[in-house]
Amino acid sequence: MSMINLASKYSKQVDERFHRESQAMLALSNEHQFTGVQTVKVYSIPIVPMSDYQRSGANRYGSANDLTRNVQELTVKRDRAFTFIIDKGDKLQSEMVSDAGKALSRQIREVCVPEFDTYVFKTLAAAATRHGSYATTAITKTNAYEAFLSGMEYLGNHDVPDTGRVCFCSYKFANFLKQDSAFVRYGDKSQEMLEKGVIGEVDGCKIVKVPSSRLPAGAAFLITHKIAATAPKQLADYKIHDNPPGISGYLVEGRLIYDCFVLNEKADAIYYHGSQPVLKDLIVSTAATAADKSTIIVSSEKEGDKRYYMTAADAAGLTAVAYGEAVDTSGWTAMSGSSVEITPENGHGAVRVVEVDSEGKPIAVGDAVLHIG
Repeated sequence: MSMINLASKYSKQVDERFHRESQAMLALSNEHQFTGVQTVKVYSIPIVPMSDYQRSGANRYGSANDLTRNVQELTVKRDRAFTFIIDKGDKLQSEMVSDAGKALSRQIREVCVPEFDTYVFKTLAAAATRHGSYATTAITKTNAYEAFLSGMEYLGNHDVPDTGRVCFCSYKFANFLKQDSAFVRYGDKSQEMLEKGVIGEVDGCKIVKVPSSRLPAGAAFLITHKIAATAPKQLADYKIHDNPPGISGYLVEGRLIYDCFVLNEKADAIYYHGSQPVLKDLIVSTAATAADKSTIIVSSEKEGDKRYYMTAADAAGLTAVAYGEAVDTSGWTAMSGSSVEITPENGHGAVRVVEVDSEGKPIAVGDAVLHIG
């Protein structure tokens, strides 16, 4: 039975937790309009190679072919929700601290915003991993600035604009950076850093410290440019129902539809440095169907060669997968389409789906709770 603390003599001041606003928005473009649609098609036009001019013959400039168009479809998949009840009696007997409006604001800033930032940063890091623009060298106080400059060099060599870059880094990396003598001497804001303990801009790139909980596991830093990705927030709908049927109090509900996409022709504008490469998240859900059966549903677009799934009692019992290490398929079952109905073993309550490339190496993975009929 769940327990709710009712006041005997408590302070009317709520001990609120620390929080911060969205930081991921600094890395995103809003040039693409998703209003009223689920999918946006983005065109890119290829180029043709140069050739020597021929001073005789009919086709002196070379053979001319039609210039094709590449199309990238961006389909918003993330559809998230939350709900909770504040009983009127609980509110009255807790000296009115259980306020529905304040509780909703708390939910947005402590759950919704961190989830969005975490998803964006992981999407960007996974794109850099797939593109090969990442490094895994261990960061120390003597090589932190050099590692940062390597990322900046990568972007520069791929013609990414010098201005407008943003580096999102862990506090641990920031601490190493501030101890690196090369950074202290040559960083654009080095003197301000020494006087005020802040990091400003280095070579025109803003450095933003991010809690490790919002970055991929083992992340040191992520350098990107706003032109590289877009993250539409199609819906942010929050409601407080006063005394809805069956409840004496307040029913709070929220729904968010959002996603994050890296543009194909802008992937070179992302560089990631962490202890390990990052796999893309698969959006996996399950639905209870017939008796003792469950249907696994993968909403993400398929980018790899094949998909496999496995079930276990809980997440701890699922086989881990790592980037670059081929999956031993003996413990997995092939999944031909975007959904499959299964009969899980008795006691199993978790499922993992992995997507692999033509060499059987993982590129994406996702987990879900098994809902069984």
